[in-house]
Amino acid sequence: MLLANFQNVTKTYGPQTVLRGVSFQIGSGQKLGLIGPNGAGKTTILRILVGQEEPNDGNAVTPRGVRIGYVPQHVEYGDDLTVSQCILREHDRLSEALRKQELRLSEAAEDELDAALRSYQRASDAFERIGGHGFPQRAEAMLDALGLAGRAEQKVGSLSGGEKNVLGMAEALLAEPDLLLLDEPANHLDYEGVAWLEDFLVRFRGALLMVSHNRYLLDRVVQGILHLEDGRLQSYEGNYSTYRANRLRQLVAQQEDYVANQKRLAQLEKLVQRFADIARGRSDPAWGKRLRARRKQLEREKAQAVERPTLGPSGIKPDFRTEGSRADIALQLRGYSKAFGERRLFDAVDLLVSCGERVALVGPNGCGKTSLLRDVIEQGDWQNATIRVGPSLTIGYCAQQQEVLRADRRVADEVMSLGVARRDAYGILARFLFSRDDMNKRVGDLSGGERNRLQLARLMVDRPNFLILDEPTNHLDILAREAVEDALGDYQGTLLVVSHDRYFLDKIVERVVEVRDRRLHSYTGGFTEFWEARRRISRTSGRIATRAKVRERAARGRSAPTAVLEKQIGELERDKVSLEGRMENAFRHRNRREARRLAAELEQLQERLDRLYQEWLAASE
Repeated sequence: MLLANFQNVTKTYGPQTVLRGVSFQIGSGQKLGLIGPNGAGKTTILRILVGQEEPNDGNAVTPRGVRIGYVPQHVEYGDDLTVSQCILREHDRLSEALRKQELRLSEAAEDELDAALRSYQRASDAFERIGGHGFPQRAEAMLDALGLAGRAEQKVGSLSGGEKNVLGMAEALLAEPDLLLLDEPANHLDYEGVAWLEDFLVRFRGALLMVSHNRYLLDRVVQGILHLEDGRLQSYEGNYSTYRANRLRQLVAQQEDYVANQKRLAQLEKLVQRFADIARGRSDPAWGKRLRARRKQLEREKAQAVERPTLGPSGIKPDFRTEGSRADIALQLRGYSKAFGERRLFDAVDLLVSCGERVALVGPNGCGKTSLLRDVIEQGDWQNATIRVGPSLTIGYCAQQQEVLRADRRVADEVMSLGVARRDAYGILARFLFSRDDMNKRVGDLSGGERNRLQLARLMVDRPNFLILDEPTNHLDILAREAVEDALGDYQGTLLVVSHDRYFLDKIVERVVEVRDRRLHSYTGGFTEFWEARRRISRTSGRIATRAKVRERAARGRSAPTAVLEKQIGELERDKVSLEGRMENAFRHRNRREARRLAAELEQLQERLDRLYQEWLAASE
C-alpha cells in the first residue's frame, strides 16, 4: 500500500530554492533514511509530509486514512506541563470534543437531531480510533517501556533533551501510525538510549522515514537511502554502508563519462574554430552555413554535457597535525572523586592515559563525563596530586556546551584572540565554511553547528598535542563528521574524547573507558569491541545479517563452522572499509584507472561478503 507520494515537489524560501522537482514514494513497512548536508532541506520534506509546509509546485499526497506520526528534531512542550498532560493531550482533546457532542445530542431539538447525531458519530469514531477509554492505560505502559516509568507527574521542564525526545516518540507511537517520521531521533540520547532506539525501530512494523547523521543507526534500521543535495533527491537501495559503496562506484563511472564528454567537446571546439578560419578566408556561403551548424551543435552538446562528479558540497578541511610528546604520561587520575551535594559521580577512581593514546570516555547521560573533562581542563597540572597532566602537554578543548567561546565576540575576533593575523584568521575560518560575510557575526548568534565548527577552527590554530573533545561531531552533517575523522586519523598527539557517535569512535579510538557505578572500567579496542565485552549487542531482525547480528550470535556460543565464517566476514569487512577509502582517494585525485580498478575489486569483494553472510545464516540456523 502506498502511504506517501512526493510528486515533483519544488520549495523556495525567498530567492533560495531548497527542493527542485523532488519525487519519491513510501510504501507499507518500508524504512528509509533521508541524508544530506545541513541546510539541504531534509526537515522541509518532513514538514511538507505532515502539512506544516506547502510546496510551491508539485504535490505531496498521503491517501485518506493513513496515520502519520511525526517527532521533530526539537520537541517543544510547555515546561509547566506534566509528562502525563503531554502524552494525554490528544486523548483529552478528543474526549472533550466527544463530551461536547454528547451534550449537544442530549439537548438537540427534533429538527437538529440528525445533524447532532452525525457530529456525535464523527467525534465518537475519532475517540475510538486512538483507543478510547483504554488510551490512558496504554500511555502508562508506553512510558514504562520507553524508560519514563513513574515520571507521569514530573514537570516536562525538568526532563533532559533526550527524555523530551523519548516523550515525543511515545506520543507519536500511541497514535499507532502507519508512517513514522523522525528528525534526528538519536540527538541527546546516550549510547544505551541509541541502542534501545535501534532495536525499537528494527521491530517497528510501520513504515519509517528518518533524517539522521548517525551512520550506525542508518546501517541497522533502514533498507533504502534518499540522498538530498543541491535541491535534488537520489534514491539508493540498502543501508548507509551499501549506499556509500554504490555512490562511489557511480561517481567513478560518471567520471569516465565526464572525461569522454570533455574530449568530445574539445574536438568540436577545434572543428568550429577550423570552420571559422576557413569561412573568413573564403567567400563561399556554404562555409558560413556549415560554421553556423557546427556552432549550434557545440552549444547543444555543451547544454547536455555530463556534469563533473563530486563527492558532495565543499566540506570542512580541518588539520590538527602536531608534534607528539616524548613524555610517558598524558593524564593520571589518582583517587579522583566528584559529587554535587549528596549526588556522587565518582568514588576515588584511578586512570592512566599514556601519551599518544586515543581513548573514548563513555557512559549514560548524567554519569559525570563532562564534569570529569572540565576538572581536567581547570585543575589538571603535573603538580596536582589527584589530576596530573604531563608537563610538556598543551591541551586543546572542544566543549559540548561550547563555553570556550565568548558569545559577545565576532567570529574573526575569536580566532584572532589566539594571536593570529586577520588575513590568516580568514583563511583558517574559510576551511570551516565561514564566508567573509560571517566574519563579523556575533558568536552568540551562530547555530550549534557553526559554533562547533568555530571550536574546531580554534584547535587548528592552537595545534595542541593533547586533544580533549566533548561531543565534537554534535550538529555536524555526515560529510563534516568524516572530515573530522580523517583529520584525527592523521593526529599524532593524545586524544580523550566523549561521543555518542559509535561510527566515529570505531574509526578513531583504541581504548574505551566506561563510567559505571561511579567507577571507571577500561576496555581495549574500539566501541564495537567494548560493546561485545559488555554483551549488550542490540538484537536484529529480518533475513539480512549484519555485523551486530553476527556478534550477538557469537556471544551466545559458536559452532566451529560459524566461528570460521565470522572470522572471514570480519576480515572482508575490514578490507571493504580500506578499499572504499582508497577508492575515494583515487577519485579525489582523478586517478581514473586506479578508481576503475578499485571499483571492480570492491564489487567482487561485496559479492564474496554477501555469499559468506548467506553461508553464515545457513550454518547458524
